[in-house]
Amino acid sequence: MRPSGLVIAFGFLGTLATSIAANAQDIPPRAKHRSFDEATTSIIFFKDVFAEALQGERPAALSQNSQAPTGMNPSPSSGGGAPSASGGGGTSEWAKIISPTTIQDEVKRLNSQLLDTVQNVRKFNGGGFEDARRDYTELAMLFAIISQYNGDVRWKDDALVGRDKFARAGFNSKVGTDNSFKEAKDRSRDLEELVRGTSLPPLDGPEPDPQATWDAIADRPPLMQRLEIGFDNRLKKMTANESEFQSNTEDILHEAEIIAAISHAMQKEGFEYHDDEDYVNYCQQMQNAALAVVQAVKDNNADAARKAAGDVGQACSACHESYR
Repeated sequence: MRPSGLVIAFGFLGTLATSIAANAQDIPPRAKHRSFDEATTSIIFFKDVFAEALQGERPAALSQNSQAPTGMNPSPSSGGGAPSASGGGGTSEWAKIISPTTIQDEVKRLNSQLLDTVQNVRKFNGGGFEDARRDYTELAMLFAIISQYNGDVRWKDDALVGRDKFARAGFNSKVGTDNSFKEAKDRSRDLEELVRGTSLPPLDGPEPDPQATWDAIADRPPLMQRLEIGFDNRLKKMTANESEFQSNTEDILHEAEIIAAISHAMQKEGFEYHDDEDYVNYCQQMQNAALAVVQAVKDNNADAARKAAGDVGQACSACHESYR
């Protein structure tokens, strides 16, 4: 290489080095990584926010979300999804009388029973309409309870619509006609879909009234029939002795809670005789006796269950002497 070429090359390299150095001076220096003193940070931050900062019980929604099994949606849903975690707008009275499990099991039992009742119009018109009236009246009561329930209970989003649909089917099933059969069958189809997880279709008429009184929801006579079935055919037999008690504890608890719920509902405004002091006292005696049966089951005390069931029967008989 000629001397002139070397001079040019060295000159170019010198200029490049000077430019790089100048640019490097323009770049602001990075801050050093800070270290924190644990004694200082422990004053500002919580090691465990739930253990150290949360006042009272852990929120139910957080507990459910953290414990939900894989593949299960922990959020509230309508129809057949997970039970709603919201008790908003409900009252605590029903939660002390009937459990969500009993409500759910009874709705499913009534669903199976109604599927048989509405198999054909001849069976319905030949006497099945009486069974349909009783079952739809009880369903209307149960969905009214669900709408007022303060706690986790299935079908809360459909409760008011279900209450009014089943109430109408119950009222219209006082007689067996082609029209009442059609409505009973349509409502049975709605109930079947609801139990499977589909929401109820909306009402044809006005929106349901959350403040509706019980005269627009259920008649007393069909619920009295359900009380008789619950006591005479089930509770009385299942508490007759130790062996029967031990073999039927779940069914005893279920029937006792249904009896307690009906007894409590029939004291509400709108029911026939709700303002009659003697009648209300009978209902309260029956409710208290049924809840005593529930407690006896929880205590595994067959003697207490038998005695409490006898008190249910006495209250029922005394009421029937004056009110039918």
